[in-house]
Amino acid sequence: MTLRTFLLLAILTTSFEFSFSQQKSKVQVLHANKGEGRKELGPNVRLLLGNVELKHQNTHMFCDSAYVYQDSNYVEAYHNIHIIQNDSIHLYGDYLTYVGSIGLAKVRQNVKVEKQDIILYTDFMDFDRIKNIGYYYNGGEVLSGDNNLISDWGYYYPDYNEVHFKDSVVVTNPKYTIFSDTLIYNTVSEVSSILGPTFIVSDDNIIYSEDGYYDTMHDKAKLQKNSYIQGKEQLLLGDTIFYDRNDGMGEVFSNFELHDTTNHIIIKGDYGYYNEKTEYALATDMAQLLQIYRTDTLFLHADTLKAVPLPQDTSKILQAYYNVKFFRKDMQGRCDSMVYDFRDSTNTFYNTPILWAQNNQMTAQTIKLYTRNQAMYKADLINSAFVVAPDDSIFYNQIKGRNMTGYFRDNDIYKIDVDGNGQTVYYPKDDQLTIGVNRAESSSLTIHLKNRAISGIMLKGDPSGNLNPPLILPVEDVRLQGFIWLDEIRPKNKMDIFRKIGLPEMTEVTKVYDDYKFGDE
Repeated sequence: MTLRTFLLLAILTTSFEFSFSQQKSKVQVLHANKGEGRKELGPNVRLLLGNVELKHQNTHMFCDSAYVYQDSNYVEAYHNIHIIQNDSIHLYGDYLTYVGSIGLAKVRQNVKVEKQDIILYTDFMDFDRIKNIGYYYNGGEVLSGDNNLISDWGYYYPDYNEVHFKDSVVVTNPKYTIFSDTLIYNTVSEVSSILGPTFIVSDDNIIYSEDGYYDTMHDKAKLQKNSYIQGKEQLLLGDTIFYDRNDGMGEVFSNFELHDTTNHIIIKGDYGYYNEKTEYALATDMAQLLQIYRTDTLFLHADTLKAVPLPQDTSKILQAYYNVKFFRKDMQGRCDSMVYDFRDSTNTFYNTPILWAQNNQMTAQTIKLYTRNQAMYKADLINSAFVVAPDDSIFYNQIKGRNMTGYFRDNDIYKIDVDGNGQTVYYPKDDQLTIGVNRAESSSLTIHLKNRAISGIMLKGDPSGNLNPPLILPVEDVRLQGFIWLDEIRPKNKMDIFRKIGLPEMTEVTKVYDDYKFGDE
């Protein structure tokens, strides 16, 4: 005999013996105040009345009255049903049918199941005492700790301390309410396993997920399919979210997104976290900022992004640092670090910033952009300010000074004020024809632009200048000191912000450090 045949026979023999044992075991009558035969129902049918107690293997059954069909091992019982399974599970109801051959008890009307601190209420309970599984339909309710759980269908597994809920699941807790399609609840750990579309609603936020778990005892969750946490002003998304309601922390692994619906900002990254109580946020690994304006969106990439609440203030700042690049249709830029201040909607770019606005290239040690009603209206170029605008493929209009302020209307520069050591090179035109190159210097000056071209210059404070024919002066006379054209590193689209390309040497632009301290707060 082969091993496989031996094992098969052993399995069949065991199954037969188990089945035979079930058939052979009879329901025992332990007590009744009165008993009588009911031959009209069968030759071995007894009616028991008053304080009826029955036993079948490790199960005791109590009731007011019962019919016992001894030949078929079948019981039909009425009123004050009480079943005790394994001395640990108590099942109550008004009506019972029990099939001893398969160990199936069907309890109806005002059903209650108790095991230690767990109580289950329903009107329809089928309990398989062999497998030790109870299941209900047409609605049920479970009380466990601070949780009240209801559903249309449910399966109770006492051996595993689990209740499986299906259809119209509602879990009520003093802190929140869970609405789900499918949920598994552990009655010992009080952990709810999420197996379908699930909402967890509280005064602070709404949590949604289709896979994961929520630890109702410790208020911690792992969410890992189509998940998000919607706060009052913030929306947190990600492939895998670990959330702790106690400290307000949501940590995201893969496809982190934080939407600030009030300030129209989205922060992204492959990793990030957000604290809903402190409003502190971090994103890294392909970190990206989307700043949404009325008609356009700014896409910014940096090594790290942080949203930092300001002490003793209801506002915050957003920090982007190391290898910052950004793109918007009407403006692009690069810098080492950036700070966005939510109080006055100001973007400040630090350490060799370069900005391109339409045809204008702007550089300085520090650049500040001011917005109003989601539209840019002013730019400050602080220390070593330089603006370059190509006149055509050969000539470049240039403006240089210690500090500059540019004014915008409909996202176009219409005026530039230069304060200190003002210098300019520009090419005036007559009927679109270049008539010369004008080089002028003044302690301060104002430049007016129309249709993105210089329309006039006002020199102040002992000015000097001259107009020469084009192509006559040597290159050094039509290039202000420090001139450099950087269009090859300009982001041309929103994907270019991830392109790795270094900065050329910029001799007149040096690094400076601002009052904001980047790094861990």
